[in-house]
Amino acid sequence: MNCGTAPTNLAAHTKPDRTALILAVLIAAPGAAIRANANGDRPLKEDASKPGLGKALANAHKDPAFTEFFRRTNGWVAGDGALSVPLSDGRVLWLFGDSFIDCYDPATRTIPCLFQVRNTALVHAKDDLRHARTLLNTNAAKRTFFQSPANTQRWFWPVSGFQQGNTVYVYLTKLKPGGGLGFEVDGHTWGKLRFPELEVAGYAELPDFNGIDFGCGFVQDADGGYTYAFGSKLDGLEGNLYVARFRTAEPEHDWAYWDGRRWSTNVRESAIVGRAAVSLNVCKLGHHYVLLSSQFSLACDQGREIYASTATRPTGPFTTRRKVFTLDDVVQGHYPFFYVPAGHPEFSNVRDGLLVTYCINGYAPAIPVCENGRMQPDYYRPKAIRVPIESISPDL
Repeated sequence: MNCGTAPTNLAAHTKPDRTALILAVLIAAPGAAIRANANGDRPLKEDASKPGLGKALANAHKDPAFTEFFRRTNGWVAGDGALSVPLSDGRVLWLFGDSFIDCYDPATRTIPCLFQVRNTALVHAKDDLRHARTLLNTNAAKRTFFQSPANTQRWFWPVSGFQQGNTVYVYLTKLKPGGGLGFEVDGHTWGKLRFPELEVAGYAELPDFNGIDFGCGFVQDADGGYTYAFGSKLDGLEGNLYVARFRTAEPEHDWAYWDGRRWSTNVRESAIVGRAAVSLNVCKLGHHYVLLSSQFSLACDQGREIYASTATRPTGPFTTRRKVFTLDDVVQGHYPFFYVPAGHPEFSNVRDGLLVTYCINGYAPAIPVCENGRMQPDYYRPKAIRVPIESISPDL
């Protein structure tokens, strides 16, 4: 499985061998859509004389405000994903996979070991992290937000999205029971939300992408009228990056794929435009496309590094990856299993750096995640960091 599929919550399962399922989804790396001209299609530079701006950060470090934003006690309280979609009215939509909803016990500060929904979302005003609203299905018996319209045996993991006019398009990875790990990918679908209501308006099947998952990030070229969709495919323990495009006004039709020289209508002719570790995510800062990835991690005390590389064109080439952060999350001397580093340019500037989130999924097998039917929610919540712009590329 590929870029658009985030690992499921290991804590939600009592069998330790479920850890093996992550091998099938490690290339997962959802991303948000960023308009290419969000910064005036120019290098990310700001006037240091303006209030709140100044010298760029020297080292990557935790962002306390956004890390605390994910430590919620009602509505959405834990989950993975944390892929943001900036909206035209100043709000931001956050997408999540398997999630815990309204189940936090303040007395024990724990949640059940089994999640309640397969996907959900949060929405809030960009400058107000205190008042976020959880988006759920109106059916109280089945609260998962995006639901397979044709088959109750299928479910969706939302992995990236963008807004076009009065519709927000969310790229969904569709899954079904089967395969050696108990589930397998069954294609990809647009989930369409009415804007500004953010209610599900319908679904549209996407074409067969020949094993490439084009959910690694969308970048809109407002001047050219196209949206670039970045995809990945696992190659050993690393990921190959690909790029496709479609007319922004018609995302359900006429996808084309970069074949190394031109745009082709045949996905089988797709050319590799970059190489990375696993969990690929692409966003744009100024003139540069930023590719994030993470060191291989399958359990606690394994990979801890987050990498970045850049390109000046969507078709590459991307620079050799460089380390931009080493995880510092530690419990009883152990580091967590982690994945899905994602950039959020809508919250970024020179002074604060690029906002990057990543997901952790417990400290097993060193530390039991589920005990007596309860677990610590912080074992399954995204974390947020600030990465200095010059750490990504001195040219930004």
